[in-house]
Amino acid sequence: MVVLLVSACKKPTENITLVVDTDILKYTALVYVTDGSNGGPAPSDASISLSGDAAQDIYELSGKKAIALSAGVVTIGLNPNVAPADGDPIHVTLEISASGYKKEARDVVFEVEKKQQIIQIPLSKIGSSAPPVVLPPPTVYDNTVSLNFTGTCPDRNDLKIRPSVYVFFRVNGSANGFQYLGYMEKGNIRTNLLLLGKTYDFQIAFGGEAYLVTQEIGQLNYDLSLDMPAACNF
Repeated sequence: MVVLLVSACKKPTENITLVVDTDILKYTALVYVTDGSNGGPAPSDASISLSGDAAQDIYELSGKKAIALSAGVVTIGLNPNVAPADGDPIHVTLEISASGYKKEARDVVFEVEKKQQIIQIPLSKIGSSAPPVVLPPPTVYDNTVSLNFTGTCPDRNDLKIRPSVYVFFRVNGSANGFQYLGYMEKGNIRTNLLLLGKTYDFQIAFGGEAYLVTQEIGQLNYDLSLDMPAACNF
């Protein structure tokens, strides 16, 4: 969806800003692949393939038909013209492969009441019998922080992106992989997983690219910018 913002000006074409929402796909699933040997980031050559009757109706969040992992993450979704019905969910099978790791398959089910979902897939090394390492859930704090993200375009000052995406985070400088923070809707996410006084890296994946911004959390509300060139072809 595109929103047109116009401020008072002398010429009709001056100070016009296009605001693009990325919530075109209404039924989405975040696919989050990790290295099951240590709980860290996915192997760099990890790849994803889809199969099943519904595979032809699956797109990457940006609307691209090509689907690839970026930093182990991709968001897939149903064609906007396709939707599950009560008692008639839509299924698609994912297969994740990486050199030296066992292939992993998952069935993703799109249901009427489940607009967003998370599919976490840890990869185990070939020959390993140990259960995959999964990082414990993040600590919950008493404070709630509101983050407002705006996507920017390198060569389009008149175009702003209001992303609806899944967000990951980690403490800045940490050797651990990213963990799931929550779902951002139209640029806003409220969370109680951030500790005041800490600095965090925030990451999203969109259009086959991973985008990162870093912020020290010293207050309860922040406006942050993300360079999002993959969303700027408008």
